[in-house]
Amino acid sequence: MAAVQRRQPLLPPASHQLRRGDTACSGTAPPPVCRYWKSGHCGRNPCRFLHADPAEAPPAVVVVAKKRSNTWVNTSSKIAKPSATTDEGEAAVPPVSPPPSTKPSPATNAREAAVPPAASDRVQEPPVGGAWCVGDGIRGVARLEGHSKAVTGVAVPEGSGKLFSGSLDGTVRAWDCATGQCVRVAPVQEGEVGRLIAMGPWVLVGVRGAVRALHAGSGNELRLRLPADGAQVTALLAEDDERLFAGAEDGAIYMWRLDREHQRFDEVAALAGHGGHAVASLAQGKGALYSGASDGGIRVWDLETRRCVCRFAGHASMVTALLCWDRFLLSSSVDGTVKAWRSKPDRDDVEPELEVHYTHREEGERVVAMDGTHDADKKPVLLVSRGDGIVRVYDLPSFKPRGQIHCNGEVTAMSLRTPGMVFTGDASGEVRVVKWTPAAAA
Repeated sequence: MAAVQRRQPLLPPASHQLRRGDTACSGTAPPPVCRYWKSGHCGRNPCRFLHADPAEAPPAVVVVAKKRSNTWVNTSSKIAKPSATTDEGEAAVPPVSPPPSTKPSPATNAREAAVPPAASDRVQEPPVGGAWCVGDGIRGVARLEGHSKAVTGVAVPEGSGKLFSGSLDGTVRAWDCATGQCVRVAPVQEGEVGRLIAMGPWVLVGVRGAVRALHAGSGNELRLRLPADGAQVTALLAEDDERLFAGAEDGAIYMWRLDREHQRFDEVAALAGHGGHAVASLAQGKGALYSGASDGGIRVWDLETRRCVCRFAGHASMVTALLCWDRFLLSSSVDGTVKAWRSKPDRDDVEPELEVHYTHREEGERVVAMDGTHDADKKPVLLVSRGDGIVRVYDLPSFKPRGQIHCNGEVTAMSLRTPGMVFTGDASGEVRVVKWTPAAAA
């Protein structure tokens, strides 16, 4: 395992915002309070953190875990900006991005996409009485049919009134958010669309040997080639609207940086380390990239040095999604589990590691996708897609069930980046649109 030159927590600073993945300590500042002492189980002796609250600090509200049933310890009670940090200088996990996504092929013409009205107000309404979306604070809005094979990505680019979807049928479709009608079908030259996401006004499509980029405003099209021409893109991530990451079936991760002035993507680096196993999921934290592979392994990369600083067997089989939330890294797998990981106590004689803090099991079903967002009441929620075609909605951190979205097949593509909306794409080729509503009005 690669050594870290500058020891810092594996999980980013405490941010209560959900996202697909260091605080400076002044020389005159008092030592931070030990968070393990706060929760009543610090075993370090001596411990370099305080085992007492500073006199000037207000008393902290600490949740002490007894026997964990369906609730795991979480010190946050509301969502905050990802830049927020804990008073201990310890890192937490950031927001999440959708796992598999796809993008419009270069043939897609987005010049017609004018500045859009909010998708939440303009999507076509379904017939009244539909029971495919049930629960507290969620409502089914539309079902969009057109793809003949599984949908691998859905996204609404910034400054566009269109929803884009990519599929294994080798096409990218553009849907008008005002009418729900498909306004363009663009065949992809390379064949199957592996993933599709949006990065600001750009629609990014992962195909075999490349990532195709389309600017939804100008119509400018780019082709970002992979060094391995035959490798299929299996994961895409653009969390901070500055860096683009693409995971491939050969186990490599490719990184580009967006040059906004010249409207281009500059190749930065290639990360290799999954031993030939396909990269299935990506997440970004503060200063770190997390990657999950088809063999169940998870790796943590330092984005400054671009070195792997931690690797471990996260699941028994493919890691289908990674998500940063508060002090935790969440991971899901086809082994039927969702796990919450946290940093182990920082000891000088060991390299930094992550340990399982809580495991949620999906009643014998595979977990094929996972993503997180906030509902209409600004509360954190987690959406878990199962192999039986049901997307379950849970409150965090309690994992209390609060709703279900029933689809025609397993949902392998979800996008929660448009405020107030959820877009899903399933194995039958159908795209569904769900809207968050205040709990009292649901």
